[in-house]
Order: sequence, then structure tokens, then C-alpha cells
Amino acid sequence: MTLNPDNLSRPESFVMARQAKRYRAALRRRGLCAFCTCRVVTFGVVHCRGNESRQRGMCQDDGRLPQFRLDDTTLEEFRDAA
Repeated sequence: MTLNPDNLSRPESFVMARQAKRYRAALRRRGLCAFCTCRVVTFGVVHCRGNESRQRGMCQDDGRLPQFRLDDTTLEEFRDAA
């Protein structure tokens, strides 16, 4: 059994790589705000809480609060990546 630097077996490594690939694709499609704990949905548009003009990850660029914080519950849809 070959281990990679993360000490994962080949099947575990494959699942992690597949999950990361699915996450990156969803990030491109939905935007960063869809995975943030500070998100609010108005008329089907995901944006920062309290500021409708901050969409698709603008919080990473403008330096104002709230900043992006990953919502772990949104990652559950990518767990079955195998």
C-alpha cells in the first residue's frame, strides 16, 4: 500500500481529490458567498449579510466586514465524491 504525503491510502486520496474538484467547480458556478456563514439569499441571489451589493466573494477584495467564513455544513453535499 502506497501512502502519499498526507498519509492517505490511494482510495482515500482519490476521494479527497474528487471532493476538492467538485468543490472548486461548485465555487466557480455558485460563487464564494454560497459557502459562507455570513450569507443571505434575497430573490434567489446569495450575498453578504446586510449588504446586497457584495456578491460572489467581494468580501475577499474590499477588506470590510463581514469577511468570508467557510460554512462546514455546505461541504456535506461533496462527501459522496467516490
